[in-house]
Amino acid sequence: MHSKVFQKPKINKNSTDQLIFREDGLTQLRKKTKSENEPEKNKLIMPCYDDDRPTQQEELLIRKLVDNVEQHERIQVLTELKNLIIGSRRCKLAFYHAGILEILNNLLKEYSCLISIDILVEILDCISSFAKVNNKNLLNRLIELGFIEQILSLLTIQIDSNHFYESCLRCLRSFFLSKIFSNPYLTPTPYILLSDDNKHDTITVLSETESYLSNDKYLPVNILLENSQNLDIFPRLLSISKSTQISIIEILCCACVNNERQNQIVETDFIQSIMHLLVENILYHNKINLVSVTNEYLVGVCLKFFCSICYENAAVARQLHTTVFTQTNETLCEIISSLLNKTNQPVVISYYASKFFINLCKTKVLSCDDSFVSHKSLTTLVHLCTKSTINKSIHLYIACFDTLIYLLNGNNTLHHTAMYTEQFLNKLFCYLFAPTKIFNETIDEAMLIQIRTSTLTLLAVLSSYHEDIKKRIADQDNLISTAIECYRSNHRSLQLAALCLFHGLSRSVHQLRTTFNDTICDVLLDAVKSSDLSLVKIASSVISNTVLEFSTCRARLLSGGILDILLAFLTHPDHDLSINGMWALRNLSYLSTLKIKQDVIHGLTIDRIYSLLEQCTDERFLICLLSLLRNIFNEKDTQIILPMFNSVKLLTTLQKMREKNYSVEISREIRILIDHLNSSNAAPRQRLPSDPVNPSCRTSLFPEYACDEMDELDCL
Repeated sequence: MHSKVFQKPKINKNSTDQLIFREDGLTQLRKKTKSENEPEKNKLIMPCYDDDRPTQQEELLIRKLVDNVEQHERIQVLTELKNLIIGSRRCKLAFYHAGILEILNNLLKEYSCLISIDILVEILDCISSFAKVNNKNLLNRLIELGFIEQILSLLTIQIDSNHFYESCLRCLRSFFLSKIFSNPYLTPTPYILLSDDNKHDTITVLSETESYLSNDKYLPVNILLENSQNLDIFPRLLSISKSTQISIIEILCCACVNNERQNQIVETDFIQSIMHLLVENILYHNKINLVSVTNEYLVGVCLKFFCSICYENAAVARQLHTTVFTQTNETLCEIISSLLNKTNQPVVISYYASKFFINLCKTKVLSCDDSFVSHKSLTTLVHLCTKSTINKSIHLYIACFDTLIYLLNGNNTLHHTAMYTEQFLNKLFCYLFAPTKIFNETIDEAMLIQIRTSTLTLLAVLSSYHEDIKKRIADQDNLISTAIECYRSNHRSLQLAALCLFHGLSRSVHQLRTTFNDTICDVLLDAVKSSDLSLVKIASSVISNTVLEFSTCRARLLSGGILDILLAFLTHPDHDLSINGMWALRNLSYLSTLKIKQDVIHGLTIDRIYSLLEQCTDERFLICLLSLLRNIFNEKDTQIILPMFNSVKLLTTLQKMREKNYSVEISREIRILIDHLNSSNAAPRQRLPSDPVNPSCRTSLFPEYACDEMDELDCL
């Protein structure tokens, strides 16, 4: 990357001129006035602590760094600089605005040519500290100046100094661990309630983020992997020390931002090397059946690497599943499973060992009934969530909750196991209602919001399938009122989680008849009109269920103008929202009055319906439309509504669709609708007892399911 050459400001050591900074990050001199040079007597001179201004001491430090040419003096100044900026966001920003990054860049280039190890280490330590600040402009400037490329270049030099390589790698790692460039594969994904038919929808949720990251010129992983030979630097450095091993593995974890990057890392053959590091740091005590680790942090990052490299990547997951450690003839799965369910095991190791098997499960390499998943990983995670000894690490609680959400969302066979393990459901209610009573430390508001958000979302997942679990959750005292309170808060994550809970409960006929009240209706109407698309999408999913004929919310939603809102969704640029709109209209028309059906038809218009039937290529949307028509042509209303469509034209259009190469599901919907229209046109006769019942002619909401109550009411 090209950048402006930084010109050292010429400063007289004895001058009282002030070093100030401009908005572009460069420095300039300003002459002090006489009154500034001669402060009033007895006036206390306090240092300036503005975020964007260095103190006099800090200005003097910059002068020393610029003017001193002796290496040992610069080392001393750099050490002072490092001590000032470590842990001080204000100092980092002040020095940044004063142009310190350009100075460090010039020094790094100068001493890289001379290979002066001692001063290079000090420079790198300063850069590393700057890279840890949560300020995008500062981090982007570091990258613009080409620090990452310079560090990679330094790592190729053959020097007999472990300390030098450790410092380089620590500095490089700081860029990758920055929250500004966080890895979406290592952080919770946006929440979608899954059913068995769309278990992989969360993959598409990441697509926009991946697209943004892949095109971000400031993303460290893009700089590292734009030249595949950069990865070849790391293997020889793995053998230097534990410090280099930890830094390299953490960098690789952060580089797993998508399948392409994961595959690049796998092709460099890191799997065997890191598995070897994992094994050599695990001790097996066969006589007492005990497994321990010699380096907790290193084992933790090794496990984190295996979690990251196979996340949402079925090909890599299959490779890991069959990977064998040749020296002991153990599979990687057997090695990692030995770290589960051990009471003496560090909690971070237990967490990542569990997460590894969950990632294999979500890529369908392991089934959710596999003992590694259902008997070991799931129970270990639940145990961690209820374990009082980790109450000083709320971040681990949140990580465990989010991983359980990831596992249980779409894998309903595990819901009862999770619910009854160590009375986990009761513990979840405690986290939601009174989290401050559980943790020994005083947690700040941000952490409090995160823990309640994760808890509500996990309750939403558990309430999404089994009727007995839905009832147990909905009947909990104060749960619904707490969820409403969370929605009415100013925190978006709590609002989304509350809507998710209503979404899960809305999949129950019983809950729609009992739990959902006018207050929840008002929440849904408010959310569906929000300017936040995420809130609108989840609210529309809930409304898709709550507009059904047997829902207590139906009348209030209609009086609140929900029909016009749903019709507007059909032309919304967001694809999922348009499908939710059609699905909700389909449910609204089921067993509805003739007036509602006519309002739906008039809102859609006959011409638009024909246009969609003839031209729509989206299968999910087309299935919803065909099902909507089937619900509209109810036996008692067909004779009134069918003339609006011109029965001959409608049947002709459907016959033409039947000849196209649609999926089995769409073809089946077309056939059901044609059969129904033909039966409506035929002369009515009394059914004889011997007549077979043709299930394809049923006009029930879900002809494909023969059950008393609906388990799933929505498509998303």
